[in-house]
Amino acid sequence: MNAISFPFHRAFGRWRSGLIVSIAVVALFFLGFWPRHAAQKKLAAESSAGQQDLPRVKVAAAVAADGGRTLVLPGTLVASRQALVNARATGYVARWRVDIGDRVHAGDVLAELEIPELDQQLAQARETLKQKEAAFEQATANRDYAGVTASRQDALLAESVTTKQANDQAHAQVKVGQANVHAAQADVAAAQANVRQLGQLVSFGHIVAPFEGRITQRNIDVGSLVTAGGASGASNAQPLFRIEAIDPIRVFVQVPQAFALSVREGLTASVAIRQLPGHVFDGRVTRTAGTLDPASRTLNVEIDVPNPTGELLGGMFAQVTIAVAMSHRIVRVPSSAVITDARGVHVATVDASGMVHLTPVVRGLDNGREIELVSGVNGGEQVLVNPGGDVTEGVHVLAVP
Repeated sequence: MNAISFPFHRAFGRWRSGLIVSIAVVALFFLGFWPRHAAQKKLAAESSAGQQDLPRVKVAAAVAADGGRTLVLPGTLVASRQALVNARATGYVARWRVDIGDRVHAGDVLAELEIPELDQQLAQARETLKQKEAAFEQATANRDYAGVTASRQDALLAESVTTKQANDQAHAQVKVGQANVHAAQADVAAAQANVRQLGQLVSFGHIVAPFEGRITQRNIDVGSLVTAGGASGASNAQPLFRIEAIDPIRVFVQVPQAFALSVREGLTASVAIRQLPGHVFDGRVTRTAGTLDPASRTLNVEIDVPNPTGELLGGMFAQVTIAVAMSHRIVRVPSSAVITDARGVHVATVDASGMVHLTPVVRGLDNGREIELVSGVNGGEQVLVNPGGDVTEGVHVLAVP
C-alpha cells in the first residue's frame, strides 16, 4: 500500500507545481499587458473622438500635365468675304434676277434698273461730242487755209508784190488757226470723257456681283426707287443686296493668355458643329491678332476651313480643337476648388497632418468641370473640392477622398 502511494504522491506534487507556475505566468502577463492595452484603447478612443470633432471635407488630387495639349474652344463662323451691294445710279428697279440663298459668280447681273434721265443725258452728251468734233474739223480747215495763204504771201513777198506787214499778218493767222485746232481738240476730249462717264453711269443700271458667293439679303422689289448709294425704301438708305463668300469660311476663336504664345500660323485645327454630328472639318490657323484684348486677356485667332459644299454657314457656333505645344507646366483641379475673393485667387490644400493652406494660383483654361492652373501648385497636392467662404489658413480638417 505504501509502495504504491509513494509514486502517486510524487506525480501529484509535480503537477501541482506546474499548475502554480502556469497560473503565476498568466497573472504576470495580465498584470503587464492589460494596463498597456487599456491605455492604447483609451488613446485610440480619444483620437477617434477628436477626429470626429474635426470638420470633414472632400479633397481631390491636383493632376500635373506636361508637354503638348489640346485646346477646345468655342468659335464663330464668318464669311471670308462679304459686301453690301449698292446702286451707283438713281432709277427704278425693272427686274431682279437673284434672291437670298442663290449662288452667283463675279460679274453676274443681280438686278436691272430703269434710268431714263441718264439715258437722255448720255444721248445729249453724244450729240455734244458730234458738235465738238465738227468744230474741230472746222478749226483744222481754217488752220490749213491760213497756212496756204501764208505760203502765197511768202512767194509774193519774194517778188516784192506784197508788203511785209501783209505777210506777217498771214503767218499770225496760221498761229491763230493752230491754237483754235488745239482748243477744238480739248473740247472733243472733254466731250468724249463726258460720254464715257455717262456711259459708265448708264452701265450701273445693271447691278453685278463683285465676287463669287451667296446672296444673303435682298432689299428691293420691282418698282422700288433706288438712289445712288442704296435703296431709298427707308429713312436711311439700305444696300440692294448682301453677298458673302463662304469657301473657305473663317472661324474666329479667342485663345486665353496662358496659351496665346503656343498658337502660331500654320497650326492645324478641327471644327465641329453640334448640328452636324459625326462631321469634323479640317482647317488651319491663318493669322492671329498679334495682341491680347485688354478686357478679356485673349488672343483673337483666325482659322480658314474649306467649305466647297456650303455646309458651314456664316454665324454658326462651333467647337474648335487646336493641338498646341505647352510652353509651361499646367496642373488640373476641379473648377469648384478655386477660391476667388478679395484676397485674390487661391486653392485650399490639405497637408498630411490635416492642416489647410491657402495657396495663391494663376488660372488657365476652364472647361466648366476642370480648371488648369498655370502656377501655384506642382501636382499631387490634396485640394478642397468645395471650400467654403470661411476657410482659413491653418485650420485642421478631416480629409475625405
